[in-house]
Amino acid sequence: MSLAPALQSRPAVTPLAPWRFPVPRHDRLGNGVTLLTHHMPGQHVATVTCHLGIPASAEPDGCDGIAAVMAACLGAGAHGITAREFEQRAAAAGITWTAGPGWTGPSITLELPARQLPAALDLLYWAVAEPAFDPAEVAGRVQLAAAGIAGAAAVPATRVLQELPAAVYGGESRAGRPAEGTLAAVAQLTPDMIARFYDEQVRPAATTIVIAGDLTGQDATRLAEEALAVWRDNRPAGGGVPQPEPALRRQPAAVLVNQPGAVQTQLLLAAPVPGRGHPGWNALQVAARILGAPLTGRLDAQVRERSGDSYTVQAGLTELVPGNGLMLVTGAVDGPATPGTLADIKDILAAPLRDGFTPAEHTAAAEALAGMLPLAYETPAALAAITADLAACGLPPDYLDVLLDDIAGLTAEAVNGAYQSHLGPDQLTLIAVGDAAVLAGPLRELAAPASLQVISA
Repeated sequence: MSLAPALQSRPAVTPLAPWRFPVPRHDRLGNGVTLLTHHMPGQHVATVTCHLGIPASAEPDGCDGIAAVMAACLGAGAHGITAREFEQRAAAAGITWTAGPGWTGPSITLELPARQLPAALDLLYWAVAEPAFDPAEVAGRVQLAAAGIAGAAAVPATRVLQELPAAVYGGESRAGRPAEGTLAAVAQLTPDMIARFYDEQVRPAATTIVIAGDLTGQDATRLAEEALAVWRDNRPAGGGVPQPEPALRRQPAAVLVNQPGAVQTQLLLAAPVPGRGHPGWNALQVAARILGAPLTGRLDAQVRERSGDSYTVQAGLTELVPGNGLMLVTGAVDGPATPGTLADIKDILAAPLRDGFTPAEHTAAAEALAGMLPLAYETPAALAAITADLAACGLPPDYLDVLLDDIAGLTAEAVNGAYQSHLGPDQLTLIAVGDAAVLAGPLRELAAPASLQVISA
């Protein structure tokens, strides 16, 4: 008798279904608040994001950043609840509370055990509907905001980003100043100014709340309706002054922030491209991946692997203002090698204008994007953030599905055509943080025809 085990047939492997972005449930509460919910079974740490819908263009002249500071003050006590009591309630429920700036408006983000959703929504009501704006608490938040701006200015990687809006759009328009404001503007804000801005701008109809997490056994819509029902304001959304699309500088800028004795130089190159939802953005996502992917991109192959002048130089697309895209190239490079590295980077960016990208590069980049994008939205925090962002920018909830489908259907020729249509060697804005005594002369030549502006750190 044979003792050999009987062979079993190989089980069939079902191909993975194409990834689809989770479409949130959409509700309009009785007071006008927009509620978007993602039920994510198994995700027991939930996120609640409250986007206040106050664009930076609604800020009064000379008060850049007031929206972000006002949002930070909303967690600093309410009528009948001191700031310390507010903190204690949040801590008892395991709720963390942060506020952040944004061109489309500031947002408040709460992370919490999903079962504590009722407590989180109750705190959110007190914050947005009954803020106290205690003068001492507001003064403390203003100081923290100013210190944050000053601290970011001292770090080269964030300093270049502070200089980016003015370099691209010019400092005269609101688009040319950071969403979080400038140090001078934020430092002069007073409690009365912030309370008045709240009264003028915050309203249910402009507010969007996103809830993401395991909502098993909880009716999030009912809970939000009950928590926020008393908050009433009949003013429609859109109290801010409409902001036209910002005009780029006619000639790209070149800025060197002097950091005497710096052994590294932080570089940032920016080129205008179409924004999200516009023709060309999707193809340029592939181009940016070919150029600037960590380790495998053309930029890293030169400045990291061959030259050894940087740990990494990366490229990607972003929007400072909705509808206005930028391709950014950024990285820290060896100080003395900066001129040569910058010349190499410009050559790498110019090469596809002549020769294009290869089919193999296109295939690898498109596959990487298709594999990575779904992973970026696996957590409630990430899913809530992108859902609020899409809503604030007027993009449909299936935007990411359309993006992936479009990328999958692109050819190398389409990517080359988009890159060659929208990028050019005369469109690059340069921002650098480094030692001006060493760099000013060489960078002045490399920045031509733009004139180099040297500013103090």
